[in-house]
Amino acid sequence: MRLLLIGYNDTALAALDRSRPAGSVTLIEEEDLWHAKKLEPRAAGHPCLGAVRFARYQQDDQFLEAAVEMGPFDAVAAGLEYAVLAAAQAAEALGAAGAGPRAAAILRDKLLLREATAAAGMPGPAFREIRSAADIVAFADGGPCVVKPAGRQASLGVVLLDRGDDVEQAWRHCAGADEGRQLAGRPMTWRYLVEERLQGPEFSTEALVRDGAVVFCNVTRKYTLPGPHPVETGHTVGPQDGPWRQAVECLVAAVGYGTGILHAEWVLTAEGPQLIECAGRPPGDRIMDLIDLAYGINVHDRWVGLLLGEEQASLPGLVRSAAVRFLQAPGTGVIERVDGGDAARELPGVHRLDLSRGPGETVGDVRSSWDRLGLVLATGATADEAERRAEAAVTSVAVSLRAEEAVR
Repeated sequence: MRLLLIGYNDTALAALDRSRPAGSVTLIEEEDLWHAKKLEPRAAGHPCLGAVRFARYQQDDQFLEAAVEMGPFDAVAAGLEYAVLAAAQAAEALGAAGAGPRAAAILRDKLLLREATAAAGMPGPAFREIRSAADIVAFADGGPCVVKPAGRQASLGVVLLDRGDDVEQAWRHCAGADEGRQLAGRPMTWRYLVEERLQGPEFSTEALVRDGAVVFCNVTRKYTLPGPHPVETGHTVGPQDGPWRQAVECLVAAVGYGTGILHAEWVLTAEGPQLIECAGRPPGDRIMDLIDLAYGINVHDRWVGLLLGEEQASLPGLVRSAAVRFLQAPGTGVIERVDGGDAARELPGVHRLDLSRGPGETVGDVRSSWDRLGLVLATGATADEAERRAEAAVTSVAVSLRAEEAVR
């Protein structure tokens, strides 16, 4: 097997370490990101990873020459959101299965996605492209709305506006969103949109698709921060009622998706599921780990197997529930101490606790997924039990800040 992975993804590589031969994965990564994220020592810890090649794939097609030169490959996969279109283009150039460039382009642009789903008759909010705060005012007329970039990730730049909120400030936050080391150091082009606010609980679906047919569909309950920045605070995989598979099948048909994995986010309104957005790559926030724990599978390997055209056994049903909860600082400032992590790891049902920030690091308000401090993964016989266990572990971790160095 020879797999081309575009965009470094630790979680995917760790899963493939368990199931695929040593050296079977070739990576294309942006040189800027490789150095900024200090990926070399992390990459060395993955036996499945062989060659690494630097090439531009973020809003650039220079990667195609490298992909063809290093081929042939049996499959191409996107490790990151900003690699989705590149992976589809490389798969087409190499004659491998994939989403298809047209579907990938739709999934990478929330405006195109809204247009495609509306044309297919799927229910959804009113929307329009915006280029200024005045465009937001003209659309919403002071009412509740959502302002967001059309092609960013991790809730970056998303603002929920209510009547009376500062529209100019919201526009500045949305258009000025900065991802630091998640982007290559060259100019990028972005679009923005405003849309109606949907009301109801939030969910995501994770689907494996082969030649336009949904072969697996998981449903995940999603929890977000209150207020203007709806960053995820947790996810739970467990039994869920609702017409989810039908909604996913309509989405697959609307975008013309081929083969791979889809991570779609929804609001369950009084009229049924309505789409927030959809990504043509594995979900983040450890949802893939939740699926593995809840179903007893390696879903990354199932995804790659689809791309390889392998015959696969039927996927099992849920055997337990699993939850992830994220840690956040009690305020803004410089972290002085983080206590309770070892004890939290020993609590019932806790599978892992990861801390991404530590003493000496500055923390501010949570405005995107990159601002969180860590996470807890836990399982239980029911969704309620998994959630209680994850929340108990999060609560037992104490983060102390130096107030005199608070971020202003």
